[in-house]
Amino acid sequence: MLGALLPTAGCLPESEAASTDKNDTTMSANLTYYTEQLPPYNYIENGTLQGISVELLEAITEKMGKKVAREEIKLVPWTEGYQSALSGNNTVLFTTVRNLEREQSFKWAGPIYTYTNVLFARPDQEITIKSPEDLRGYRIGVVVDDIAVQQLLDAGVNKSQLVQETNASILVEKLDNGEIDLWAYPEEAGRYFSEQITGNYYSYKVVYKLQTQDVYYAFSKDVPDSVVQSFQQALDTVKQEKDAAGISTYERILGRYIPSIGLTQLNYLTEEWAPFNYQDKGNVTGISVEILEAVFKNTGVNRSQANVRIFPLEEGFQIAQNNTSTVLFSIVRTPERESLYKWAGPFTKASFVLYAPMSRNITISSPEDLNKYRIGVVKSSIENNLLTSQGVNASQIVNGKNPEDLLRMLEEGQIDLWATGDLAGRHQMLQTATDPNAYGIVYTLKEDDLYYIFSKDVPDTLVNAFQQALENVRNQKDAQGVSDYERIIYRNLGVGCTRQTFTDDAVVKLVNTTAAAVEKNASNTFRRINAGEAPYRDAKDPALYTFVYDENLTIVAHADNIQLVGMNFKGKTDVTGKLFRDEILEGALKNGTGWVDYVYMHPVQTNLYYKTTYYRLTNGSDGKSYIVCSGNYKRCDNQSEVTPGFQPDAS
Repeated sequence: MLGALLPTAGCLPESEAASTDKNDTTMSANLTYYTEQLPPYNYIENGTLQGISVELLEAITEKMGKKVAREEIKLVPWTEGYQSALSGNNTVLFTTVRNLEREQSFKWAGPIYTYTNVLFARPDQEITIKSPEDLRGYRIGVVVDDIAVQQLLDAGVNKSQLVQETNASILVEKLDNGEIDLWAYPEEAGRYFSEQITGNYYSYKVVYKLQTQDVYYAFSKDVPDSVVQSFQQALDTVKQEKDAAGISTYERILGRYIPSIGLTQLNYLTEEWAPFNYQDKGNVTGISVEILEAVFKNTGVNRSQANVRIFPLEEGFQIAQNNTSTVLFSIVRTPERESLYKWAGPFTKASFVLYAPMSRNITISSPEDLNKYRIGVVKSSIENNLLTSQGVNASQIVNGKNPEDLLRMLEEGQIDLWATGDLAGRHQMLQTATDPNAYGIVYTLKEDDLYYIFSKDVPDTLVNAFQQALENVRNQKDAQGVSDYERIIYRNLGVGCTRQTFTDDAVVKLVNTTAAAVEKNASNTFRRINAGEAPYRDAKDPALYTFVYDENLTIVAHADNIQLVGMNFKGKTDVTGKLFRDEILEGALKNGTGWVDYVYMHPVQTNLYYKTTYYRLTNGSDGKSYIVCSGNYKRCDNQSEVTPGFQPDAS
């Protein structure tokens, strides 16, 4: 696998390099290629070998005259490939760190890209590593012959601390059951294996990063210098040649696997539909744009709202369907659209309604009443589908280009009703209506979740990375204890209510069940909670789940969001500024049990809701005190209880 980068380039010194001849291509075709399961560089997924180094190898050997087929590449445990390359027999090993210890063992071509080993720990373990000196005493899992072995030895780790295995999956299991304290592996690859084995991408936390290295193709010593030189020259060409968009083949390959690069290469389109996406004083803004910018920040993408363009929705759909590396939002997911795009979300929801002039006294009692009226909708919008699904004849539907056109048609009497989002319609009225208060909602069609959609040519790796970043934007808390998502939704939409799907008695029962388990076996109970196992996270209703604080308000277990485990929340608030966790601690120490109200996210539904949580102080089997909690989402008895958020600017 992968170690300190030498100041030399990947090519051979001129004194050693033989001139390229016609036999180089034949020699390259006779090489044996070894690699391992190490995303995003090289890995098998859905039966297909892929990754940065695999695609780059194809491009290099195609330049050399004979493209290596993926079927020719042998995927083996790392140490098997490493030892084969050391033994000779015209072998190429990738992806390989080039360092001083390995320099004379191979011939080199590259670099391919960078590589960083990290140290993983279980989230429930209080392990803090700030410097190499802090590694003393810990049992550290490593793959045999991996560069991490040398990195850790160079950092002063005693060899007796290292637990070496040939398979990363074995190390995941050993970390999970406590046989090792730390696991050294690249972060993305480590999370890939963690998700495969535990079902959770964030089963383990990163507690330390080792030195970043550059990685290469390593050739056995018996490969002729001329072949290695030709390989290096082809790699340099792949890096340098640009397409019409000014992007090299190398950059295109990286972009398919590295989100910070690939998401930068995409086109971002939206429509005029406030408060989710709209233009204000020359800037594209709105809920979905703010969330998109938070995704950019989370993935290190050098893009902002300035890179988002507004198009009529129908045109945006056409562009996205033409395989143009496009992201379009905010879109409702329907069976008709499902196969046309790739999807990430949902990220929020909208209510679709019918507006009418108050002076008309229009009353819609049932879907059958809709066919009495001419109903305006944005062409190709979800409102078209909602109307036809409720039996509205196509002859009654009038298409407009954008919300402004439809509001004008409503004012001029060309349509009787306007189908749109409730907030979007109100925003447009405040912007352009003669009298914004002359219109009211007379019927609700549906409430739907909203998504980002991707053209089919966008690689799954990028769509998956975007989805993961969306979840991080929701789940990762800042210094105040609030996520970016919570701030965006609260600022734009405020707080809502939802129907209760379980009783408060069920909440109390879950807390009591969990407390009894903690009293009997704390460590095993925390492990099961963090794994999201039943009964600590209800299999039928994920909104019913357990979380546990210690007496310092550090989360020791959380059945819904494992990223919070190990974080201290003393003095931190909900999005409204309420110190609800401190109230839980105070109430638990004073009374033993109680309830606290606050604002929080829902595990299944989007947006923010009022929540009430029951807590109980208990003594764990380890002799420590813990506060076991679970909560229920509240329904509002009247609309006045809902906290308003988005207030359209009429200026």
